[in-house]
Amino acid sequence: MAKTYNQMRERLNWYVGRKIDFDGYYGMQCMDLAVDFVYWATGIRMWGDAKDAPNNAFNGKATVYRNTPDFQQEVGDVAVFTRGRFDNRYGHIGIVYDKGNLNGCTILEQNWDGMANTGAALRWDDCSGIGYFIRINFDGTCIKQTAAVTVNQTSVNSAPLLKVGSIPPKNLKWSTGAYYMATIDDLGATSARRTGPAGKYKFHLNNYSYGAGEQVYVFESIDGWCRIYWNNHNEWIWHERLRVREIYK
Repeated sequence: MAKTYNQMRERLNWYVGRKIDFDGYYGMQCMDLAVDFVYWATGIRMWGDAKDAPNNAFNGKATVYRNTPDFQQEVGDVAVFTRGRFDNRYGHIGIVYDKGNLNGCTILEQNWDGMANTGAALRWDDCSGIGYFIRINFDGTCIKQTAAVTVNQTSVNSAPLLKVGSIPPKNLKWSTGAYYMATIDDLGATSARRTGPAGKYKFHLNNYSYGAGEQVYVFESIDGWCRIYWNNHNEWIWHERLRVREIYK
């Protein structure tokens, strides 16, 4: 039985931050994540290195598309990097986490830095190195979330609400998957780091700034500070600088 679109979104959220070593060899390779995802979705175990992924037999369960300047990637597409610095023996591979636009998208991937020792992380990519997209056939389509929904309660906020277009709530309990995707407001934002023990956290601004319109994914909120997962580590952004664009749970 085919997986649904909503199940796929839940699976992608589940991957974020997790270390996937599908075959048990050489740490968390980029291919481990892609193989695990395709196997979960279709029951087909891909063979070869990342660049070989389009040559697998998907038996009607997925379609391979060549990346062109006017091709719009979709959430759940497996992105196969074969161009530029990836025109080599191995290539690279990831999964489209947010479709973005013709100028790029957010990729969920492992081993971008070549160290193979960290979990799946999110990164904006301009798609110039992607040669192919593998689009799995999922049942159903994306359901746009336009109404307010109730998320998991916390001890400091009895009924936090998420609503598309709004400023997110000040408190959401810790999660391994993203609650929502947000964009930075017109004022921009500077991220912070957290110090101190539980219940006595302090937040200190870093030097990294986010421009208006940049996308971030939020996994937790504490007293107005929203935890995002970026470049293999956690950062915190003040909730009033965010506008909710897509809700995942």
